[in-house]
Amino acid sequence: MAARIVKTGYALALLCIIAGIVYFFAANWPEMGREAKVGISIGMMAGFYIASAALSGRHRFLGRWLFFGGAVSFGVALALLGQIYNSHADSYWLFLIWLVPTALLARLTNDQALFVLALLLLQLACWFYYFPSAYHIEWGEWASFGWLLFFVAVNGVLFAVSRSPWPAHVAYAAMHGWLLVMEVTGFSYGRDAWWPYVHATLLAGLLYYFLSVAKQRSYVLVTSLFAGLFLLIQYIRLLVEHFETWLLLLGLAAAAAVLYGGIVLLRRAGLFSSQTRAGKRFLAAFQAVVTLAASALATASLLGLYLLWAESWSPYVLFFFSIAAFVLPASFGRRWNMVVRYTLLAVGYGLGLTVAWEVSTAVVLVYAAGLALGLVRSSDSGVHRLTTMALTFYLAAALGSIMDEGRFVLLALALCNGGLYAYGRWSGKPHLTALVLALGALGIATSMDVFAADGTYIAANIAMLAALVFFLFQGRRLERKAAWVYTVLYLVLKYYELAWNLLHKSVSLLAAGLLLFVWAAWLEKRNGWMRDEGARWRFGASFLVFAVIVAQFSFAGYTFWQKERLLQHGHVVKLELEPVDPRSVLQGDYIRLRYDISTVRSLDGSGRVQVVLRKGPDGVHRFAGIYAVNGEKQPGYTEQQGDILISGTFHGTQVVYGIESYFVPEKTGARWQENARFAYVRVSENGDALLEAISAE
Repeated sequence: MAARIVKTGYALALLCIIAGIVYFFAANWPEMGREAKVGISIGMMAGFYIASAALSGRHRFLGRWLFFGGAVSFGVALALLGQIYNSHADSYWLFLIWLVPTALLARLTNDQALFVLALLLLQLACWFYYFPSAYHIEWGEWASFGWLLFFVAVNGVLFAVSRSPWPAHVAYAAMHGWLLVMEVTGFSYGRDAWWPYVHATLLAGLLYYFLSVAKQRSYVLVTSLFAGLFLLIQYIRLLVEHFETWLLLLGLAAAAAVLYGGIVLLRRAGLFSSQTRAGKRFLAAFQAVVTLAASALATASLLGLYLLWAESWSPYVLFFFSIAAFVLPASFGRRWNMVVRYTLLAVGYGLGLTVAWEVSTAVVLVYAAGLALGLVRSSDSGVHRLTTMALTFYLAAALGSIMDEGRFVLLALALCNGGLYAYGRWSGKPHLTALVLALGALGIATSMDVFAADGTYIAANIAMLAALVFFLFQGRRLERKAAWVYTVLYLVLKYYELAWNLLHKSVSLLAAGLLLFVWAAWLEKRNGWMRDEGARWRFGASFLVFAVIVAQFSFAGYTFWQKERLLQHGHVVKLELEPVDPRSVLQGDYIRLRYDISTVRSLDGSGRVQVVLRKGPDGVHRFAGIYAVNGEKQPGYTEQQGDILISGTFHGTQVVYGIESYFVPEKTGARWQENARFAYVRVSENGDALLEAISAE
């Protein structure tokens, strides 16, 4: 318990410090020069790595996480360079360059946290390549299919070669995530005519392999979850195309098949034992997956059948039907199969919720009171989870019609679920679901983006922080994990709040992180804990680790030198533009720019292009032709004095020059957007471009 408190304090301190550093740079403080920003970012990297080296011998736990902080700080430095020189907001290049040394360091140190970070960076690089944030790409059908299949294959290979459990699970889940992206994008291209059969065959094969051959519980759960999502997506697609009785009845049959198949698989696979903790967790998780898939299909089908068959719409008929036909039988069928019972409850609760906002408030409150009474008397954990969630939603429907202020509804829900959790803990049977819902409702109530910053807002934030601190330093592991998740979500929420600007948040988080660090160090020294705890890295390749770190510093320094040289010696080009105003998570506010040279209608396919810019009488440079495509010079261009070549990447008729983002101080994007009509760009001799400024004239 004591060592756990110290570890939690150190981890929370580092989280606050890293978040504070990101906020500081994302604020885009205009008073700080480029050299100072780069110097601070490089100094930050050096600080993490030097501190890690100093502590790795006698305090491996802290040294390991400081080393992880060094890997993260390299990404922050890259994002800062992009912000300083207005290049590629949330670009796949940022995450790809960040990925390379992170993956090498993970391989050399065999650190699971670095492996997971590398895999997350890989997914971000893939995502922003396929879905870029600063520009739009119209993918062709086979180009789209090829890239998505490549992302699937890369994650599949990483899963196959991973020897550590966490990286393997992340890669496997990512592989299935990209398969679902292929599924959804296929609707636009007509791939839904044949690809779903391939996807279904793959899911069936993987499920069989992990059930009967490898017998690995966790992968059965992941595969089952994505199989349920696949089935639901296909069913919704068919409903959109054929909203008919035969299809809805088929949906009910599919729900029954999922339910029956899940029961049979569990009985025959022998993958769990209810006598072990792991077996119980697997059983509960698999039951949840089967219940969600079957209940979603059944609820959608029953609602559709009612809409088709009923001569007149009556929410009361559907509401009481959901209770009589599903909730009551499941409540009294204590000897039934658990999966069947949970599915009936989920269908009943789901059907009732579809019309709860149209039923009398008194009726819903009476029903909620009955659910609360059932919760107190129930000893089945699955029934308790489902009923707790249903009670929360039904109370939200009833209180929403009574109270005008949504925040008070959320606070009431938080209080109700907090009371349920406290009662369960007092009675010796605490249920985590109530705590998760209570913290969720309280967390939403702390959002200034939704509610006004008044006294209630301050009180809600104080209550949220007190609850998080209380559960973070608890001995109960599940409650502590839930508190960690909500702590991260809370910090992310505060990032987008308007109460303070990013600079103030940065200073506050840095101060909080330092205080936590000092407190954890004092507590550790006083009790003599953890001096030699933590996994020892295999530093037989320590020279290679040092070489990778040197390469990180060299890359940051070279990029800074290259950009500064281009600012000093590049040709100045004036371009017309059309701005919009989004935000980058790492780099702060920016204006997304589109130029009149961003579309070249004579282009087709994809690759590298060099475009000719020619200065007009008004001083604005405009498109004058294509000089080369994929290294081949194009016919028809006659060179004139003063012509400038600018390089870009094209997809179809869309050309990306790397100057589509202009970073601005926080909360000033709208003002810049209103006044921006022209961009001043520096172009080197080889066509590389750097956005220097935007202006109204």
